[in-house]
Amino acid sequence: MQSVFLKNLNIHDDWKSFLNKKNKAILLDIESQISKESYTPSKEKVLRFFELPLSSVKVIVLGQDPYPQPEVATGRAFEVGTLKSWNEPFKNISLKNILRAMYKAYSGKVLKYNELKTKFDNEFPILSPDKLFKHWESEGVLLLNTSFTCEPGVPGSHKEIWHNFTSTLLKFVSEEHTKITWFLWGVHALEATRNLKIESKVISQHPMMCYDKTDRDTDFLFGKTNCFEQLKDEIDWTGFNLENKFNVEKTLF
Repeated sequence: MQSVFLKNLNIHDDWKSFLNKKNKAILLDIESQISKESYTPSKEKVLRFFELPLSSVKVIVLGQDPYPQPEVATGRAFEVGTLKSWNEPFKNISLKNILRAMYKAYSGKVLKYNELKTKFDNEFPILSPDKLFKHWESEGVLLLNTSFTCEPGVPGSHKEIWHNFTSTLLKFVSEEHTKITWFLWGVHALEATRNLKIESKVISQHPMMCYDKTDRDTDFLFGKTNCFEQLKDEIDWTGFNLENKFNVEKTLF
């Protein structure tokens, strides 16, 4: 029996040893549990990361589960599939704070999102939301959720269903490529990797909750460590190669 999640994927050779008979059986069992109900994202996007070369991955961003709203989840953690422009109104606080933290990594300054978005067309150019996360993948960023599906409208509904598969997957990745840097945002990401031997990791609070308070040294936005700044010599986070060009005082009109 063939997995519907793997059926139309061009699986990279780096993952072939992981997709052995045992792990495929686990995957088929998962599919049998959720096939009688609707789920998100669509079947061809659930495990799309298997098309990426694991040997080229430099960073793993570990999320929780897909957005539960229809058509929003893309199979990439934190990507909002319905968003095509930063000028569109959207409510996703995590994504706004990710952009704010990126700006801080290059400028050293923290702006409110409404202030920041006025700079995207000049001082701080950044790829549109429908291109940015695909660009990150091309730069070697693997955007993984720990649950790969959920019931529409019910976040976390498939957490236990995916638990064994995800634990095995994360163990495989951590052992196969020890030089990867893991971005662990929040308690869930820490718990998911608690038993793994990871040489390089950047730990912070979840980007959904950012507060400028003295007792939050690991705050995603205001804490002592900015994950994007740590890797900006290796990853082009904006898609515009800003590392050696960015000048917070200068605008380009």
